[in-house]
Amino acid sequence: MNKKYFVAGIISSVLCIACIVLTVVFYDTGNVAGGPDIDNIGSLSSGSLSQDEPYVSPVDFALLQSKNADIHAWLTIPDTNVNYPIVQSPTDDAFYLRRSIDGTYSVNGTLFTEHMYNGIDFDDPVTAVYGHDMKSGAMFGRLQETYSDEQSFKKHKDIIVYLPDRELHYEVFAAVPYSKRHILYYYNSFKTEETVEEFLNEIYSVRAFSTNFDEDCKVKKDDKILLLSTCLQGDISKRYLVLARLASEIK
Repeated sequence: MNKKYFVAGIISSVLCIACIVLTVVFYDTGNVAGGPDIDNIGSLSSGSLSQDEPYVSPVDFALLQSKNADIHAWLTIPDTNVNYPIVQSPTDDAFYLRRSIDGTYSVNGTLFTEHMYNGIDFDDPVTAVYGHDMKSGAMFGRLQETYSDEQSFKKHKDIIVYLPDRELHYEVFAAVPYSKRHILYYYNSFKTEETVEEFLNEIYSVRAFSTNFDEDCKVKKDDKILLLSTCLQGDISKRYLVLARLASEIK
């Protein structure tokens, strides 16, 4: 069996098992030293920066990476509880399924990307960030609740990814139920624009409850796309995806 397919299958299965895990443990990112102040996220927007000033990240990556070198980004969705570091193991893509950012066991796991499919610079055509759908609401536990409601979908169009040397502002254009298929493996890491176009056509063809689209957000096949992936509530055989296009970059 192809190693990539085997590992991808394990990750998809374990992530979906988390949909039925009942836990009251909450991963409180407000206490994670080095992260941005989500309550004052408006002051961190591009409008507050002069083009003549060098970019200074609100995330203390030096502090975070001194504790764990696998931390390579920070994900924030303003006005939600999503305010977490993103990790990537250089050797084991399943490592953080049940580990916190300090490497100890945690039912919540940690938001992560996969080294077999994505770099850590978010420059790939599609970068997938995985997180558990925790009953406590931690990680991506409220992602479906936030984006399946049409009005809430419209209010939470902005996603920010902080990197050590820049920040990326994404615009959400779709939120859909999806099969458990490993997208990056199936589409060969989107090495051609044709595969991106094929994937987008598939996403836009979804017609199901909890599906939302921004018809005014015109996504091109050469856009950089951020994909947030978790389990579909009520059906652990499927995933719930939130997709956003890169709208601006501050560096």
